[in-house]
Amino acid sequence: MKKLLSPAFVLALLTIAISVAHCSKEEIQQNLITRAMTDGQWVIQQFTENSQDYSSEFTPYVFQFYENGQVKAINGSTNITGTWTGDANARTIKATFPSVNNTLQRLNDTWQIFNNTLTMVEANPTTPSRSAYLKLVKK
Repeated sequence: MKKLLSPAFVLALLTIAISVAHCSKEEIQQNLITRAMTDGQWVIQQFTENSQDYSSEFTPYVFQFYENGQVKAINGSTNITGTWTGDANARTIKATFPSVNNTLQRLNDTWQIFNNTLTMVEANPTTPSRSAYLKLVKK
């Protein structure tokens, strides 16, 4: 006996197919970056600059990224708001924390991602004169 597909199931498949067909590869990649970054909180596991380790300065901070381009550095009850953008094609993420302490100012740059998973990002600044390393991990 043959089982027929329900109209609701066929409609759902058709909707998914149309949605995927209308999204470019770039849009899909961009959406994946946004979803990965905004799903949960992040901590800086390691940060070095000019061979000096600044990782411990970031220990009090937890970072929450939002789809609207905001990022919050949360230190206890203190929230410091900055901005972020991700570029899937260039494999970069840019962070800006205006008028903040030296620790968060270290993040103000465009970062070239050279290794990542859904729960970890490793990056170096794109600024040629700057030698730094950033490792973010999902909390």
